Amino acid sequence: MARSDETEPHDGGVRSIARAIDVLALFDTTHPTRTLRDLVAATGLPKTTVVRVCATLEARGLLLRPSETTYAPGPAFLRWAHLAASLWDVSDHTRAMMRELVDQCGETVNVYVRQGTERVSIAQEEGTATVRSVVPLGVPMPLSRGATARVLLTGAPNGLLERLAAAEGLDPEALARTVASTRETGYAFSHGERELGASAVAAPIVAHDGRVLAALSVSGPTSRFTADRIAAYVNAVVTAAQRISDQGLGSVEAFL
Repeated sequence: MARSDETEPHDGGVRSIARAIDVLALFDTTHPTRTLRDLVAATGLPKTTVVRVCATLEARGLLLRPSETTYAPGPAFLRWAHLAASLWDVSDHTRAMMRELVDQCGETVNVYVRQGTERVSIAQEEGTATVRSVVPLGVPMPLSRGATARVLLTGAPNGLLERLAAAEGLDPEALARTVASTRETGYAFSHGERELGASAVAAPIVAHDGRVLAALSVSGPTSRFTADRIAAYVNAVVTAAQRISDQGLGSVEAFL
């Protein structure tokens, strides 16, 4: 017997929940409000479906309506935002190392963790230059491209490289060789892999048992990542990552 539209699995979850998450994901600092027309166009869902989803979210305080056809995140998010911030915060020592790295390199410093087949930044200290690299915290990014991704993949479980290669249309053997090379050198750097004109240097933050917990990176415009600077950045990032590993990333380690 065919399942109803509301209970059919979609991307590993219940379709109605997936649709609600898709709608909520459209709100960010650049788009703190969205019109109903925006939501319909972005999701590709029928207008009636979007209206039902928004009405459900509004009833639970996850959305509010500043006007008849405009939506914004609701106050119910505050409790989860504060909870997530406390659970995923890094230690004071880690923050101090990140700020020291900014002072040394002048570039933006991030701590990334792997979430499934994606990576997210959980901590950031912005660089000092007027033109600098800034990424939103908690927003999923590709695990198939960039220095940080390669570092995180050195600690990936068995089978993930094959799944990632299949999903991204990559050569699994080439990906495995790249990850093995990164594991051997202990760092990675990239130019324009995730975004044209952006470069990064990254090194692993490891637990006392040797597990790769996170990746520490400095990133900025490719024009500043010259050969001489990359050499200095590698030394600074590797040293900072080792010092963080020695002292611990913080209570967030319990979730990694």
